[in-house]
Amino acid sequence: MRIKAFVMRKLFRAISITGGYCELNCSHCNARYIRSMIPAIGKRLPQVLKNLHRKGVRGVLLSGGWTRDGRLPVEKHLAELTSIKKELGMVFNVHLGLEDRREVLEQAREVFDIIDFEFTLSPWLANVVRGLRQPVSQYVKVLDSMIDVGLDVVPHIFLWHPHQSLDLLKKEIEILRDRGLDKVNLLVYIPPSGHIELKVAQLLPRLLETVRTMWDKEIYIGCMRPPEARKTLDPYAISQGLVERIANPTVSAVRRYRDRLVFYDACCSIPERMLSYFTLD
Repeated sequence: MRIKAFVMRKLFRAISITGGYCELNCSHCNARYIRSMIPAIGKRLPQVLKNLHRKGVRGVLLSGGWTRDGRLPVEKHLAELTSIKKELGMVFNVHLGLEDRREVLEQAREVFDIIDFEFTLSPWLANVVRGLRQPVSQYVKVLDSMIDVGLDVVPHIFLWHPHQSLDLLKKEIEILRDRGLDKVNLLVYIPPSGHIELKVAQLLPRLLETVRTMWDKEIYIGCMRPPEARKTLDPYAISQGLVERIANPTVSAVRRYRDRLVFYDACCSIPERMLSYFTLD
């Protein structure tokens, strides 16, 4: 089996519907990630999507800053996004955040092909890093709401963060497994400095092995991971065949294991049925 590797070049783009603005301004990000995305605020969104489509872009990630309650303020765009999707046939995935309103989720089901959902049971991540007021049980509630309305959800969990424990990681996997989900995307926390200690990076392969023993469905390694994590995790994951997908593998890992990889120009969460739109090999 060849591992699917994902890079964003020409066929896929990330868009921020709030530009560089975020009400949360999480301590590890301060909106710098969304500032690197294409801004498409308010009435500009339809034109931005049409311009990208004319340039050959086949899919987009719709993201942006979250509200104080942890939601992406996308509901006002859902009607026009439905129309644009029918017109252009683009692939849409989205960071909805903690959106659990049934009427919004039902509309989202008609627009978005995939939901990227960061899931955690860590109060430190939810309440300290994110600054959210909700308890971590809200993440479980939101996940259940998304599944209940029939959304295709790719849960993202942190393989490591400063307050992650093996027991907590196992509990997160168990909750996802008990809900019958068929894929999980693993992230590694990036501190404000941008770097983690070498001893932490060296733990990551063993943590990945733990997840693999508990999870018999697909495992993805997402794009959020610091340089030290990439150096230790990427070659190990590829050489040992521990994952089905990896985003932005290191150059050295690609050179060494090129025959084990097949490349796509897209976000790594793209549904299997749509991968042919984004093939690079």
